[in-house]
Amino acid sequence: MRSYKKKQISQAEVITAVGRFHDDYKIRRVTAALDEIEDYTSDIWLVDHDLHVPGDLDLTQERAYLLVVLGDLVVGGMYGDSDHPESFLLVTGSMRARDVVTAGWLEVHGDLSTDRLIGDYNDCGAYIGGDVHARLFYGEHHHFTIGGALSANAVIGRPRLEIATPPAVIDIDDLRMLDHFDRDLLRVFDDHDDNGNAITYVDGFRDFRELKRRVYAGLPFRAAETRDN
Repeated sequence: MRSYKKKQISQAEVITAVGRFHDDYKIRRVTAALDEIEDYTSDIWLVDHDLHVPGDLDLTQERAYLLVVLGDLVVGGMYGDSDHPESFLLVTGSMRARDVVTAGWLEVHGDLSTDRLIGDYNDCGAYIGGDVHARLFYGEHHHFTIGGALSANAVIGRPRLEIATPPAVIDIDDLRMLDHFDRDLLRVFDDHDDNGNAITYVDGFRDFRELKRRVYAGLPFRAAETRDN
């Protein structure tokens, strides 16, 4: 892994690398930042081959403004990024991680495979050129573009999603939410109808921060689940 601030990468190499981004905004944004990067607490990192991270990879903790992987990226633990401070990931191959929570700019040109794919807010977005394989996908308000197919056991809510074939979804007020999340993660109300029959309502998530905390800690959303970490 080479560092821009340590003079291990030339400006020309960075410009060539970011030219691989799918859209012009990210190219312009990162190129403009080159004149200011010395004042940032973060750095630009370039990997000229596949990258395997045995544990977690959090771009904010690693102080990575931009990470470019010219190959495949495999993360043994959780992958996370940020919209404040803004961060960019570019993977020219495929990516695999235990879980993904993305708030920043995530771009994978191949396939993305993960257990739980979680979007976080809407300032940035994710682009996956190939297929996405996930057990659970909750896009929240984050924008996702998927060039291939989405294969997920459960798609929660109605994601901001550009894809050729939209998936079937489980609305956040659907009782099937209880099949995927503990009651303490949800707003659940027990009541009775006019005939005295017990009924249950679900009204979305109680605290999105707790949802993210469980992902970061590698904990299941339902206590009955087992996780293969």
